[in-house]
Amino acid sequence: MRAVGERDEKAGGGGGRRPTPPNATAAGAAAAAAVARDDRWPVRLVGQRLRDARRRRSLTLEDVASAAGVTRSFVSAVERGETSPSIGSLYRLCEALGIGMSSLFEDMGGAESSVVRRADVEGVYFGGEEPWSHPGDVVMATVRSGSLELRFGERIAELGEGDTIAYSPAEPHSWRNPDEEREAVVLFFEIPAEY
Repeated sequence: MRAVGERDEKAGGGGGRRPTPPNATAAGAAAAAAVARDDRWPVRLVGQRLRDARRRRSLTLEDVASAAGVTRSFVSAVERGETSPSIGSLYRLCEALGIGMSSLFEDMGGAESSVVRRADVEGVYFGGEEPWSHPGDVVMATVRSGSLELRFGERIAELGEGDTIAYSPAEPHSWRNPDEEREAVVLFFEIPAEY
């Protein structure tokens, strides 16, 4: 089964396995520059990097899909930047390709990236007792200092300095600093970013 508009490699005469083009590095750089002008450029760039890794290893979409436990059409859609895989799916794809997840995100910045200096921003408070949810695939929170208490209905997760948690932002949740005397510094990463 394939997604609408997806080209069937076997029917297209490609035979599944394709040789790596001799100018793969130049092609990858050109593709990265092209996707950087797109509002979905991170997703497209990650997809391109997965495709490049697959082709370097002379693997078919089916080879990767089978090893990662996903469908061929899903791998194809990820490579084309048409869907954002969950962290779990992305991990399994990277494992099937023999690459680390971090390699997908190295040097993603460019002329469009920006630096925000700590001195230029104020801390923001989003916590509270009332559970809430929001769109997204996953949120990762790392406690840099202090402590954090997250509530998911009746479940409570208590985190200390250096602890990290990943959770679905769609699940109603709330959080707070359980220590009345010590400030908590927590980094929250949402994928995909809501803003």
